[in-house]
Amino acid sequence: MSRGHSPQRRDHRSGGQGQRFREPDPKHSLFDTSLPDAALYDEVAEKQADQFAAMDRRNKIPVSQLRRFFSELKDLYRRQEARQAADASKSPDEIFRTCIEPQFRMIRSKVAYTTGRQGGSSVPREFADFLSLGIKKVSDVSEFRRFVTHVEAVVGFMYGKDAFQK
Repeated sequence: MSRGHSPQRRDHRSGGQGQRFREPDPKHSLFDTSLPDAALYDEVAEKQADQFAAMDRRNKIPVSQLRRFFSELKDLYRRQEARQAADASKSPDEIFRTCIEPQFRMIRSKVAYTTGRQGGSSVPREFADFLSLGIKKVSDVSEFRRFVTHVEAVVGFMYGKDAFQK
C-alpha cells in the first residue's frame, strides 16, 4: 500500500485493478424472515424465480452451478437433522452454531469466488446476491431451515420457468 492512499478492494466480478467491491443488491434477494412460511415457499419463491427467468439467456445461471449450491445447502440441512436425531443432549441451535453455521456461512465466500473468477463467471450477480444476502439474514436454526426450504421452492419454480442455462 502506498502512503496517503487507502486500500481499495477489487471488484470481485471484473477483477479490475482499483475498482471498488460491489455490494450485493437487496432487490435480488426476496427472502425475508418476517414473512410467513406459506408466502416464502409460494408467492415470494415464485417472484424470485421470475426475476431469474426474466434475465437474458446468456446471463442465466448454468444448471450445474444451480445444482452445486442447492446440493450444498441441502447437505447441510440433512446434516443438521441427522445430528439432532443422534444427539438429543444438544439443542438444535447449539448443533447449528457449532457444526453447521460455519460451513453455511462459507457458502457466501464460495459464491463470491465463483462470481469473481478471471475469465468471466458462470454465476450471475443476481443469483450470487440472492444467496449471499439470504445467508446473511439467517440468525438461527429455524431461519436456516426456512432459508433452505425457500431456496428449494425457488429452484423448483426456476425449473418450471426454464430460468437457467442448460
